[in-house]
Amino acid sequence: LRAHERRVALMSHVDERTRALQAPSSAVIVASTSNPVDDLRRERAKASFNARELEALLHGGADMVHLRRRIADVMTSQDVFSKRGKYFLERDELYKSTLAKYLALPKAVTSMKEKDPIQVARIMREFIDEPGGLDLHLGMFIPTIQGQGDEEQRKYWIPKCVKLECIGTYAQTELGHGTYLRGLETTATYDESSEEFIIHSPTLTSTKWWPGGLGKTSTHAVVMARLFTKGKDHGVHPFIVQIRENKNHEPLPGCTIGDIGNKMGYNAVDNGFLRFDHVRVPRRAMLMGHSKVEADGTYIPAPVAKVSYGTMVFIRSDIVMNAALFMKKAVTIAIRYNLVRRQSNVHPNSGKECQVIDYQHSQRTLFPILAKAFAFHCTSDFMRRMYFEFQKKSRKDQDFSALPELHATSSGLKAYCSWETKDAIEACRLTCGGHGYMALAGFGTTFASYAPNVTYEGDNNVLCLQTARYLLKAYRKMSSGGESLPSALSYLHGSDSQSQLGQGASLRDENAIVDAYAHRAWRLVTDAARNAGNMSPDDTMREHMVSWIKAAKAHCAFVIMNTFVQEYSDVHQYVKAETIAVLHRLVILHGLCGMDDTMGEFLEDGYIDANQAAGIREEIFRLLAEIRPDAAALVDSFGLHDYFLNSALGAKDGDVYRRLYEQVQEAPFNQSHQPPGYAELLKPKLSKGTFGVSKL
Repeated sequence: LRAHERRVALMSHVDERTRALQAPSSAVIVASTSNPVDDLRRERAKASFNARELEALLHGGADMVHLRRRIADVMTSQDVFSKRGKYFLERDELYKSTLAKYLALPKAVTSMKEKDPIQVARIMREFIDEPGGLDLHLGMFIPTIQGQGDEEQRKYWIPKCVKLECIGTYAQTELGHGTYLRGLETTATYDESSEEFIIHSPTLTSTKWWPGGLGKTSTHAVVMARLFTKGKDHGVHPFIVQIRENKNHEPLPGCTIGDIGNKMGYNAVDNGFLRFDHVRVPRRAMLMGHSKVEADGTYIPAPVAKVSYGTMVFIRSDIVMNAALFMKKAVTIAIRYNLVRRQSNVHPNSGKECQVIDYQHSQRTLFPILAKAFAFHCTSDFMRRMYFEFQKKSRKDQDFSALPELHATSSGLKAYCSWETKDAIEACRLTCGGHGYMALAGFGTTFASYAPNVTYEGDNNVLCLQTARYLLKAYRKMSSGGESLPSALSYLHGSDSQSQLGQGASLRDENAIVDAYAHRAWRLVTDAARNAGNMSPDDTMREHMVSWIKAAKAHCAFVIMNTFVQEYSDVHQYVKAETIAVLHRLVILHGLCGMDDTMGEFLEDGYIDANQAAGIREEIFRLLAEIRPDAAALVDSFGLHDYFLNSALGAKDGDVYRRLYEQVQEAPFNQSHQPPGYAELLKPKLSKGTFGVSKL
C-alpha cells in the first residue's frame, strides 16, 4: 500500500503534455525489454526430459515430493514461519524469530498427522534454513546421548530432551584446542568418596568456546573432558552437566557462561563460552554406553578405542549430506537468475539483449556446479547408508570393524565437500553480478550459514590427514600381503599407465573417466607412501603433509566420481530414456571438468597426453551446449520451494525485478526519508543551501 501511494503521488505531478512527449522514448525502451516471467516459462518448455520424474527420483518417490509440498503449504500458511523481512532483522530479532520457528515445529508436525513425524520435523528444519539456538540440542546433544549413553541414560534423558524440559548443547571446542581432541584441557576428576566427578577448567585456554546454543539458550551441555581416575588420564569422554537453572535461566554456581559475540554470519545462533570452577556432577553424568567408571573408580574402556568418536563421525557425515543441499540452493538461484538476466547489445534477430546464461563463461561456471550438486546428492546417499549400516551393526552385534573406513571416509568427504560447496556458493554469487551481493538474493546468508562447515568439527587439512593415515595403513597392509582391501581402495592394486579416453574409449565413457580418477588416486597415494619409507605415520604426515593432503583429496574425488557413476547405472530401470540421457551428460560433465580443472595431475606422469587434454576441453564445450536447453528443468528437479530459497533472484516464477523493488520498500531504513542523525549531522549543513531553477 505504501509503495502504491508513493507511485500515485509521483504520477500526480506529471501533466499530459509531458507524458505525450515521453511516450515515444518509453516505447523504444519497452520494445527491447523482456518479461523475465515469460523468459523462464519459455526456458522450461525447451526441456528434453520430465523434470517432475527426475524430482521424484532424487527425493525417493512421488509420495515424498507430495509430502514436501504439503509441508511447504503448511509452513507458508502460518505467520510464525514467515520469512518476510528476515534480511532486515537485527541479531536479537533474528535470534527470537528463529527460536519461535523451532518452538512452533512440534505443533506443526502434529497437524500433518503423518506416520513418520521425525521425518516431517527434519524437512521442516531444512525449510526454515536458519541455524538457531536449538540446532545443537537437536543435532548433537540428543544424538550424543543416543549414541554414547547406555539404555538407562537414554530412557532418562531423551524424553526430557524431546519435551524441552532441558535444552542441551555440545561443548567440545575450547579456546586453545579444536581439531586436536586429545589436547582438550577441561578435566573430569573422579572422587570415589562421593561418587562424583569434578568438572574443572584449569587454564584460560580450557574455556569452552564456540558451542552453538551455549551463549543464551542451553540449560545443559554434553561436556567433552579429560577423565582422571585414580590419578590416571583416560582421555576425552562425554559428561552431561547442567549449567543453568531451569526456573530463572541463571548460571549455576561454578559456571561462567556467555555469548562470544557477532560472527561473520550465523548470528541467529548464540555461540558461547563456558568455564567450570570445580563443578561436581554425579558418577552417572558420564555417558557410559561404551566406557564406564565403577563406583570404586575402576575404569572400564570401550571395546574399540575410538568408538567415542561416534557423535563426531555422525556430524561429519551430516555435513557431507548437507553439502548437496546448499550447493543445490546456490546453483538454483544463480541459474534461474542467469536465465532471465539480459546483458549485451541488442541482438539483430531477436531485438532483445542476450541472456547471461548464453555466455560460455557463465555456462562453464554454473553447469559444472550443477553437475557437482547431483554428484554430491549421490555421495550424500552413499554416506548416509554407510553411517546407518555401521550404527546398526555396532548396536546389534557390537561389530565395530567398519569404524576405521567410516571415520576415514567421513573425515575426507567432510573436508572435500565443504571446501567445494563453500567455493561453489561464492562462484554462483559472482555470476549474478551486483544484484547477487544484495541480502535479498540469498547468497549472503547461504554462504555465512555454510562457511563454518569448513572449520568446525575439525580443520579440513587435518581431516585430510586422518584419511591419509587410513590410506597409508591400507597401502602398507596390501604391500605386505595382508588382508583384502575395501572396494573403495581396490585401485591401490595398480593402474594402467595410459588413459583410454579419446583413444580406445569415448570421451563420454563414464567407466574410463572413473579409471582416470582411480589412477590419479593410486599414483598420489603410492608416491606418498614410497616417500614415507619406514617412517611412522606421525612423522610422514609432518614431513610430507602437502603430498598426503593431495592424495586424500584425490581419493575423495574418486569416491565421489565412482559413487556418481554407480548411482547413475542403478537408476536406468526407474526413469525414461530422456532422463537417463540428461543424467549421463551430467555424469560426464562432472568427470571431465574435474579432470580439466586439475589437468596437471593427469599430465604429470603421462596418463593423459596433450591431445587428450585438448579433446577433453572441447568435449566439455559440447556438453555445455547440450545441457543449456535443460538448465531450467534441471534446477526445477531439485524441488526447492520458494519458501526454502527465500531469494528475490531465484524464485520459481522468475519475477526478479518486481520482487527486488517491492521488498526493498519494506526495509526499515526506507521508512523515513531523513537518515539517522539527520537533525544533528546533516540538517545544519543542508539547511544553508537554497536552490531554484538552474540558469546553466
